[in-house]
Amino acid sequence: MQNVPSKSSFSIVHTFKQSSVYFVLVLVLHLLGALFLVLASSKAPLLLGLGLTAYGFGMRHAWDADHIAVIDNTTRKLLELERKPHGVGFFFSIGHSSVVFLLSIAAGLLGQKLLGHQSAIAAFGGWVGPLVAGVYLLLVAFFNLRFCFTNLQTLQGQGHSHSHINGGLLSRLLGPLLKLVSKAWHVVGLGFLMGLGFDTASEVALLALSAGAAQQGISWFGILSLPLLFAAGMTLLDTLDGVFMTHAYGWAQVDARAKQRYNLMVTGLSGTLALVIGSVSLLQWFSAHFVRLTLIDGIDLSSLGFWLAGSCLVLFCVANTLYTQRNRALEALPE
Repeated sequence: MQNVPSKSSFSIVHTFKQSSVYFVLVLVLHLLGALFLVLASSKAPLLLGLGLTAYGFGMRHAWDADHIAVIDNTTRKLLELERKPHGVGFFFSIGHSSVVFLLSIAAGLLGQKLLGHQSAIAAFGGWVGPLVAGVYLLLVAFFNLRFCFTNLQTLQGQGHSHSHINGGLLSRLLGPLLKLVSKAWHVVGLGFLMGLGFDTASEVALLALSAGAAQQGISWFGILSLPLLFAAGMTLLDTLDGVFMTHAYGWAQVDARAKQRYNLMVTGLSGTLALVIGSVSLLQWFSAHFVRLTLIDGIDLSSLGFWLAGSCLVLFCVANTLYTQRNRALEALPE
């Protein structure tokens, strides 16, 4: 029998307390990046501007559609499996930013030589990153959309309330693959593999900054501060996204009958966009390596991350407001 969470289990205060260790680690990243930047900028004041630019690159990168879709859908999946999802955003971002960190160090060591081989690096990553992202997003989209279908039947009185994946040929085929990510820290490897795609302007620009800093004779404190600040900015927003979605989805599990429509809307929206992003990622990967698909290549998914995060926030605020007003109205009724 599935445990029903208490009302305090997913209060915003409780959610942030459960996630406090991840915010401490994010703070450590910020402090390290800032410390290295200050130590190096005493002899190279212009490095302060580069550091802020790297931080901005990281924050912008966190809004990429694949980040938002992976974090949101994995959070929903882990909650459905009754696992703690608080660190999904943090672990995904750490895995993703580790690729940038390692390549930035390489750029600092090799300078223009690495940038000269950038196309070869991108070609290798282009085989791995988009393929992993596309396949995983399709898997979690299947998981979450199946949840919506099953619970929609329950809401309409046509089925039983049991939302775990079960039965069916497709479920049996995909079940073992979905189990590859069954805990929050498992997404570290996923983030690393997706980072190998190395197809975003922010990552390319950070490499150029690191290589340029090395050529200007800036100390290693300065060079290391750039990927650290990039990771700090990206990890901060990815962690906040994971924590918010943990609260939003968990909130809907308390008094689930009253909040079920909201739960279905948010899960359906997130799952549908994951399906779209995963499908387009795989088609663009196919177009890049096999048969050119001009229409697919022209699709830009970068803005979808903002739409997904914004839509989930608006839905949560509306649902929370309506739920609160309904409870107050019920309490005001004479017994």
